[in-house]
Amino acid sequence: MNQNWKIRMAIVALALAVGACNRADATAESDVRNRDFIRLDPGNPRLSYINVEVAEETDAASNVSFTGRVTFDEDHTQRVASPIDGRVTKVLAQLGDSVKKSQALLELTSPHVAELQAEAQKSQQDLSVAEKAVSRTQQLRQEGAVSDKEAAQVQADFMKAMADAARTAAQLKSLSLSASGPGVNASIRAQIEGTLVERNVLVGQEIRADAPGPLLTISNLDTVWVLADVYEQDLGLVTPGASVSVHVPAYPEESFAGKVGHVGDVLDPMTHTVKLRCLVPNPNGRLKPEMFAKIELTDMGRNKTILLPSRAILTDSEHSRVIVASDDNVYRKRVVEVGPEVDGKVRVRSGLRPGEKVVTTGAIFLKREMESD
Repeated sequence: MNQNWKIRMAIVALALAVGACNRADATAESDVRNRDFIRLDPGNPRLSYINVEVAEETDAASNVSFTGRVTFDEDHTQRVASPIDGRVTKVLAQLGDSVKKSQALLELTSPHVAELQAEAQKSQQDLSVAEKAVSRTQQLRQEGAVSDKEAAQVQADFMKAMADAARTAAQLKSLSLSASGPGVNASIRAQIEGTLVERNVLVGQEIRADAPGPLLTISNLDTVWVLADVYEQDLGLVTPGASVSVHVPAYPEESFAGKVGHVGDVLDPMTHTVKLRCLVPNPNGRLKPEMFAKIELTDMGRNKTILLPSRAILTDSEHSRVIVASDDNVYRKRVVEVGPEVDGKVRVRSGLRPGEKVVTTGAIFLKREMESD
């Protein structure tokens, strides 16, 4: 009886020991893996699929690139419109023509020409009357026959007459007309020197002063703009006057030198980007507006940052992360802020310190291990 009792007690003790071991193993397992980190023993075969590199600061991170497009230099572009309604009788320049400043581009006929001439003649007459009134008022004022208030009103009338005369004269000049010239024909002239790059008008076409689009577009293509969007985290690398190198698919082996002309002042709330404008000389006209372009900008080493292979970055809908390794074989996920990929590399702007170890191969494998049930 005593022997059987001893056997039963031994079995109970063994069961309790096994249960304790199982609980210890479960506790140990929970200690080495959760959704944020995992610990791998030095002899674990999974380590053969993992490569770790030390994060180091480098000047190479100062080279950044943006995608953009070539556009007209708007400081040297004229979109031609008509100041009056009328009908086109002649188109005096064709697409691709080089035009000079003040060169006639269009001729048109309009009943409004006579109205402008009549208004100009009246404004000249009003100006003449106002000039005489000012002269007479000055004499009367010296004799004390005119009050200061009356003199001020005469002077105001004179200034208004001068403004009206200048306005009507400018209207006639823009149409190559004079106040007393006969006829109803008018000319529209170029205000700049350049190339006729767009034409939206035909002979016989009715045109309106309030037309939504230009009749013709002239642009000096000796310089073009290259526009791009710069991400918020890259603004510290971009300054006006910085040198850029522009590449276009049409000439894959060539680059075009330019400089940053303007960095936008407003952040797009949807894309968190800022508009960048580069000025690029184009003496041979090889860069065409609307070409796709890649802008490479050199930061001249002002800011050192950390470069990592793009495969080390784990990206989801909210964050970018890396897997940071510690000396005790623990691998942890860490949120970082990164720039765009350039030649297989990304710049880490925040979240990582120089000298820390980062998993560059096998990061996605470790992420799945952490998140697996």
